[in-house]
Amino acid sequence: MNGYVEFHSPEGDPIVVNVDRVNFVRRFRGGNDASAVNFEKGNYVVVKGNLAAVMKILQHG
Repeated sequence: MNGYVEFHSPEGDPIVVNVDRVNFVRRFRGGNDASAVNFEKGNYVVVKGNLAAVMKILQHG
């Protein structure tokens, strides 16, 4: 895993994520339409997509 991938926030804003820094991904509260991507220091960003879709993008990133 190396490189960057582009996601979108639930509002539609582009978000670029460094795949090497991701610790885990979990479902974000409020439904299956958003996931929280957690980074090394406990920071996270909310991206559009369910867990399966986000994990697939990170895997192929």
